Amino acid sequence: MSSVCVLGIDTATSPGSTALACPGEVIARARLDERGWHARDLLSRVDSMLAGAGVALQDLSGIAVTVGPGSFTGVRIGMATAKGLAYSLNVGLGGLSTLEALARAVLVGGQPEPQRLCVSITAGRGEVYAALFRFEDGEPLREGPERSLRPAGLLPDLSPGTVVAGDGAAAVLEAAREAGLDIRERECEPLLAAPVALWGCRTLRAGESYRPGTLRPSYVRPSDAEAARP
Repeated sequence: MSSVCVLGIDTATSPGSTALACPGEVIARARLDERGWHARDLLSRVDSMLAGAGVALQDLSGIAVTVGPGSFTGVRIGMATAKGLAYSLNVGLGGLSTLEALARAVLVGGQPEPQRLCVSITAGRGEVYAALFRFEDGEPLREGPERSLRPAGLLPDLSPGTVVAGDGAAAVLEAAREAGLDIRERECEPLLAAPVALWGCRTLRAGESYRPGTLRPSYVRPSDAEAARP
């Protein structure tokens, strides 16, 4: 097995997932119960997935995790678990935007690069979290900031040929069709921990140590409780 072996964690989206990857290859992946995960369930699923792959926790060279946007509670659980594991194992820790993870998921399985991609996930309040990407040599390059907005608010940025992906794609497609835009959907890897783990293999080095205070959540917008404050 490669000297780089990374555990990927995603609890920002539904379904949550864990994955194990070496450079260029996903070794194992596991789905978390729909909105039923807790920190203890996540650790149990990690243990069972690693055992099934014949890999011990001590064999990991890094941990990669989605940092949002997405479920506020899910982001906190995933990051806290990833930090705890990285600290206890003294391995490198990396955080990837949920929307970039989704953009990378579009290419998992060898699918061709879209010319332009809009990724979106449902955000509640009738909104989606969304970002636009283009690709160069298999790498997604962001075009503009991550936003939380109503699907119709994306339409000025959706040029012909743009494809959409994510669980917010249906809402974006509906808004685009009502406006007469020819926009299409792209299927992608449903378990985001897989592209997160692959990304970690490319960015985390074998022998890298845990560095506290280097990971921050990206919520994009205030929580409902924060928005309700005077």
